[in-house]
Amino acid sequence: MRRTPRFQVVAWSVLCLSAVLMFQPAHSRPAPGTQRTIEPSLPLILELRVTPADAARGEPARLEVSLDAASDLRDVTLSLSLPAGLRAESGPLEAIPSPGTLRAHDRRTYSVPLTPLAAGDMPIRLGASFQLPDGREFRTEQGTLWRRGPARSEGRHNAGAYEVMGVPVDEPQP
Repeated sequence: MRRTPRFQVVAWSVLCLSAVLMFQPAHSRPAPGTQRTIEPSLPLILELRVTPADAARGEPARLEVSLDAASDLRDVTLSLSLPAGLRAESGPLEAIPSPGTLRAHDRRTYSVPLTPLAAGDMPIRLGASFQLPDGREFRTEQGTLWRRGPARSEGRHNAGAYEVMGVPVDEPQP
């Protein structure tokens, strides 16, 4: 009445079957109904960069704007938005002419002289609207921050924490 050999045969077969099922590759297909969508990128790239003034040559600070078109674009209009403490020498509306139509792989660059009227950091925005050949219209914006004045002190990384020097207070606050 030994049942050990039958039990061992059944146990070994179950163990081998589970091992085979465990080491099968996973299915690469997503579950039905969970299809992912990838958002397309815009066919117009706006890049902004502020170059500092050159006092030796007497040149003002400049806003360098570049446009890159990935496909054909129609009715391209640009709008420059400057803060109250900053102005373009030719005025923000006339500073950057609207290109109208851009062909695929066209690159346009513009340089706008800037005159600061106040101290401090100045946020600059450039808006663009355009139409694709199939009639869809898009509007996008790009911005940059022109940092003026003395550089702020950098923080320190200590043991994974980021520290910034605070301003001393005369008396403890509750």
